[in-house]
Amino acid sequence: MRALLKNTTSRIAVALAATALAAAALSACSGAGGGESPQALLSDTFSSHSQIESGKIDLAFSLAASGSHASTQPMSVHLSGPFQSEGAGKLPHFSLALQASVGGHTLGAGATATGSALYVQIAGAWFSTPSSTYKAIEEGFAHASSKASTSKVQSTFSSLGIDPGKWLAEPSDAGTATVDGVETVHLTAAVDVPAFLADVSKLSQAGSALGLASPLSGGGSISAGAIDELAKSIHSARVDVYTGKSDHTLRRLEVDATVVATTQTQALLGGLHSARLRLLLEFSRLNQPQSISAPANPQSPSQLLPALQQLLGGLEGTTSAQGGSTLEPLS
Repeated sequence: MRALLKNTTSRIAVALAATALAAAALSACSGAGGGESPQALLSDTFSSHSQIESGKIDLAFSLAASGSHASTQPMSVHLSGPFQSEGAGKLPHFSLALQASVGGHTLGAGATATGSALYVQIAGAWFSTPSSTYKAIEEGFAHASSKASTSKVQSTFSSLGIDPGKWLAEPSDAGTATVDGVETVHLTAAVDVPAFLADVSKLSQAGSALGLASPLSGGGSISAGAIDELAKSIHSARVDVYTGKSDHTLRRLEVDATVVATTQTQALLGGLHSARLRLLLEFSRLNQPQSISAPANPQSPSQLLPALQQLLGGLEGTTSAQGGSTLEPLS
């Protein structure tokens, strides 16, 4: 049991960090110039011309699903907090708060990285993590970023092996909107599902480099045949992109997708029959200095395991909540 808790602790710490890095990856793209057609704006938004050094991430995710497995319980996640880049290939500083609801059970957690240590918050209490955990995350991030070091176009997207510009199809101009006081162009687009799933496979491999298990059954990358089958399960997918009118920097991303599993894909999707997925991602205070410091008086790593054991005990026996999860709209 103790070995299992140690492994789970590391994965919780890495998962929080990886979530921050994935979200920061989306913010690390700032266009410069380019045409004004929807396709040109979209391409420019996801091509990194100047680095975003700091800002605040606000991420909301919900999944309302039906199926034969406990993992299909409705869930929602809200993650927010500041980040500060430490340079190419270096783990950024960040301080993130997480609120999650799974099957009606609510969980609060957090993570702070200061450049020399990682701290994890569980049920309102802060804990130091072993230095080996922080070192592993640093090495994983450096490894995931190294592939972009020789690219002609440097971007955090390319370090993860993905290119959203290639799977957002048929973009159209939906007018303008203000996000965090910045005037943006609102673009809507469909999703080229096979291209999107190919990038999901690459992102899964990048997650493995950071110590995360694959989100799909079987782990590892997704085969070409599985991509074809999974594409048949996604019945609708819509993406809204809000890009800075003057700088073509991504400010908000909204995804709404419906999945209906086929007989062939139910095993790949862990027994899921159908689901609606929504994701809202917003960035604010871009390139403004962020103050990120270690929590006061954190408990020692030895106290983290008992806290985690108590948390896992509280999660046991949780029953599925009625209905699906919802997200509050972004104002």
